[in-house]
Amino acid sequence: MKQERTKKGVILVVDDEVTVREILSDVLMGEGYEVKTAEDGIEALHIIRRDPPDLLITDQKMPRMDGIELLAQVNRLRTKVTTIMMTGFATVETAVETIKQGAYDYIMKPFQYADLLRVVEHAFEKQHLMRENLELKEAMVLYEISKAISSHLNLDKVLTMLVDALFKEGDADAIGLFLKEKTIENRSPALIKAKDMGLKERVEKFVDWDEILAYLDGKEGAVFQKEDIQHVPEFIKDPTGIESLLLLPMIVKDKTRGFVALFSFTRGYTFSEGLRKTLSILVNNVSVAVENAKLYEDIIEILEDTVSSFARTLDAKDKYASGHSERVTKYSLVIARKMELPAREIDLLSRAGILHDIGKIGVSEMLLNKSGKLNKVEYEETKLHPVIGRDILAPIEEFNEISLIIYHHHERYDGKGYPDGLEKEKIPLLSRIIAVADTFDAMTSTRSYRTRVDKFHAATEIQKNAGTQFDPNVVEVFLTVLGQLDIDESC
Repeated sequence: MKQERTKKGVILVVDDEVTVREILSDVLMGEGYEVKTAEDGIEALHIIRRDPPDLLITDQKMPRMDGIELLAQVNRLRTKVTTIMMTGFATVETAVETIKQGAYDYIMKPFQYADLLRVVEHAFEKQHLMRENLELKEAMVLYEISKAISSHLNLDKVLTMLVDALFKEGDADAIGLFLKEKTIENRSPALIKAKDMGLKERVEKFVDWDEILAYLDGKEGAVFQKEDIQHVPEFIKDPTGIESLLLLPMIVKDKTRGFVALFSFTRGYTFSEGLRKTLSILVNNVSVAVENAKLYEDIIEILEDTVSSFARTLDAKDKYASGHSERVTKYSLVIARKMELPAREIDLLSRAGILHDIGKIGVSEMLLNKSGKLNKVEYEETKLHPVIGRDILAPIEEFNEISLIIYHHHERYDGKGYPDGLEKEKIPLLSRIIAVADTFDAMTSTRSYRTRVDKFHAATEIQKNAGTQFDPNVVEVFLTVLGQLDIDESC
């Protein structure tokens, strides 16, 4: 009984002569290879796009599309195929052009089958070594990526870095990251990246993220090809054009916290089970970092609430400044929105406004409530509150930007302010906005050393100091929104 050979690889033979194709098929299958055939480059290209072989053996001279053009077309595909060129017109120029186009080797017709088999065997050996080297390189790259991502505690940064890494390493056309019980910045409902806006909109519109999450619960992931996707309508509402789908769950402590979905819309390019296993290593490593970042974010939120409570307590400590931080924040945001600042700047301003006087926690309560003018020594002590505020918040990375806004909110546009004497645009814009709002509230509120004035009188004084104490552009916007600034008449 003849022993059945193990399949050694898939070879596509391309030649316009049927006899050559048949003979080569018999010889190669006799050596344990699986063989497919095509009569010219166009037919071969269809086969390669649909189901790429391990090795391509092609004649050089063929109708419709010759071997050189086929080789050029194959090189443009994502899937790389090792190629051997057959030619009956071998010259130095032919050899150079063949190798230049990326062929592994060429063989002249007529040839001995032993010579062909030797070239084929060497091609597979080289391919095997290249794959091993590539796998090792990919493993090292993924290790370095996971280390870099895991070193961060900012959740949005961790998630964005993970998506960027998987998008590149998976050679995806689009990718989406869905995280359970977390609102991702700009997500709808996932963090999505794609090669163009059209694909991004398709993924946003047609993917049911909750259904995929439910499917992946308890699983290690999944790879779907074009024909499989048609049978999972609960995942994808419109699978048109999707060649392959790769799902990678994010598992922490045996619980699925979210997942990443990679999409191929490129004809003939499909994700493999090997790629799933490789990328799963990265996702599993980073999943712990994501969980840590979520915990850190929760801690920062608690810490921010605590610090804000301190700031409000401080307002209560100064009997004349009750509600001051909230009003300064409210006025600052009205100005900032009129200036059409980005959402992130608005968020920073809302936090900095509440905390802008946090440094007064280090100032004597007697000075804060003193009636009458402060002497020089007392005034110098109160001027320390921006420095104290910065020093309280700066050690916490998440408060770095806020601490700088607070630190500079008493600078003057002409450079005569404190603590650093910065001038004009060297002063952070958000600090310049708070400076106007802070002064406006101080003037329209009763203080220990003077009574309040109405908002129109306060606005006139601020306008007089535009270009000296205040940024004239901020003042200009402030005056346009004055009618929106409702002050508390009891202050």
